[in-house]
Amino acid sequence: MSAPASNGLLQVRDLTVAFGRHAPVVRGLDLDVAPGQRLGIIGESGSGKTVTALAIMGLLPDNARVTGSIRLDGQELVGLSDRQLSRVRGDTMSMIFQEPMTALDPTMTAGRQVAEAFRLHRDRDAGRARSAVLEMLGAVGFDDPARIADSYPHQLSGGQRQRVVTAMALVNRPELVICDEPTTALDVTVQATVLRVLDEVLDAVGAGCLFISHDLAVVSQLCSDVVVMLDGEAVERGTADRVFNEPQHPYAAGLVATARLDLLEPGTRLPTVADHVRGAR
Repeated sequence: MSAPASNGLLQVRDLTVAFGRHAPVVRGLDLDVAPGQRLGIIGESGSGKTVTALAIMGLLPDNARVTGSIRLDGQELVGLSDRQLSRVRGDTMSMIFQEPMTALDPTMTAGRQVAEAFRLHRDRDAGRARSAVLEMLGAVGFDDPARIADSYPHQLSGGQRQRVVTAMALVNRPELVICDEPTTALDVTVQATVLRVLDEVLDAVGAGCLFISHDLAVVSQLCSDVVVMLDGEAVERGTADRVFNEPQHPYAAGLVATARLDLLEPGTRLPTVADHVRGAR
């Protein structure tokens, strides 16, 4: 499997992450995201997807040991202090987390939380921040952005909260957006709405996107390219069309097979990933 070609926005080289004295949970990972590109990372729970995202954001706990290189728009992030990283997080790069209820402060209105990101990195004027908040809430699909801005998280539905979190991540028009399972907790109808909104707003702001998910259908809908992770390593990479239709690694083939149960003949035994990877590791 060849390494990705260097292409200018996010360049991850030989990333290794370990906790305490334990063996690394991410090993020798290379990733590239170009401006405007949508790169999906797929793999089973524990494969290292979220740890990779948190390493890029500089949000791992103190006992994490991170080696290798993470360059964002030419700036090396590995080794920066938390204060230095805070100038980058929410500005040049941002993250949309899996569970909006834990990402939002229940004591603050939605609008105040979106405005906080804007005022920290862009403009401290309250009036201009309010205008930016209402504009972004409108961009993520709210017909009544003022009402949403003045609501507390518990007054909003799960899909509305997820769109507020999306607005927070995009209000400063970052160059890179990392999405960690952003629709997992939503029902299918709401998920489709959130994905459509995310797709449209990413296009509007021109951001590159690193999209982490176990849902291959979602990744195939949103991403142009895919990396498959297994046990902390990238075992396959390529265009979404090629990986999902002609997977080369047995584990990638197993993931694709288990996602295509609708193609099975009635009475056929359900496939498992183990059917494909048995003896391949």
